[in-house]
Amino acid sequence: MFVLAGCIVDFDYYTNIVEKQAKELKLKYFGRDNIIFRSYDIRKQKSDFSILVNRKKREAFYADLDTLVSSLKFTIIAAAINKTRLKAQYHTPNNPYYICFQFILERVVMYLGRSSEKLIFRIESRETHNDQKLAKVYEDFRYNDHKIFKKEEIQSKLVDLSFNQKIQNIIGMQLADLVAYPIGRWVLDKTKENRAFTYIEKKFHTNPKGGGYLNYGLKIFP
Repeated sequence: MFVLAGCIVDFDYYTNIVEKQAKELKLKYFGRDNIIFRSYDIRKQKSDFSILVNRKKREAFYADLDTLVSSLKFTIIAAAINKTRLKAQYHTPNNPYYICFQFILERVVMYLGRSSEKLIFRIESRETHNDQKLAKVYEDFRYNDHKIFKKEEIQSKLVDLSFNQKIQNIIGMQLADLVAYPIGRWVLDKTKENRAFTYIEKKFHTNPKGGGYLNYGLKIFP
C-alpha cells in the first residue's frame, strides 16, 4: 500500500497555533523541540521515541498526540494505491508517488474552487532525481487545461512548490506523515480497529454538495 497525504492549513493559523502546540507537546515529553514526529519511529519506538517502551509514557504520549491531531484545524486530501492491484491491472504503471500526487493536485484545485485562496506546497524531499520528476508532474499540471479548470485558474491558485528535508522539522510535513499510516491501514482493511483513523476521518475534504469524502478527500486507486 502506498499513501500520499496532504494537509491543508491556513497560513496564519499554522504559524500561530499549529507550530506552537506541536512544540509544546515535544517539549513536554522530550525536553526539546527538534524532535521529528515520524509515524514509523513512533510505532516501533525507535530513535527519540525509545522512551515509549515504557507503557505509561506511551499511553500518555499517544493520548496527547491524538488530542493534538484531532483538535487542530486542517483538511486532508490523500491518495492511496494498492501496488499489487496496480501491477496486476496495468502492464507498465507509472510510479505510485506520481500518480498519487496528480490525484492530490486535481482535488486541491477542486477544494479551492472559485475562491481567491492560494496554496503553497511544501513536500518532503526524496533525493534530487525524485524531486525533479515530482516537480515535472506539478508543472505539467499547472500549464495544461483540465476538464473543470483552465490553466490560468490553476496557476493563480497553486503559487509555489518547494522540497524540504525532514531535518528542517516542518510540522506540516509531520502531520501528513502521521495521518498517512492510519489511512493506509483503513484502505487495506476497514474491519480492523483503527483508532487513529477515527480521529482524522472528519478532516477529509468532502463533496461540497453534501456527499462523503471518497474521491474528494481520499482517492483510492485502482
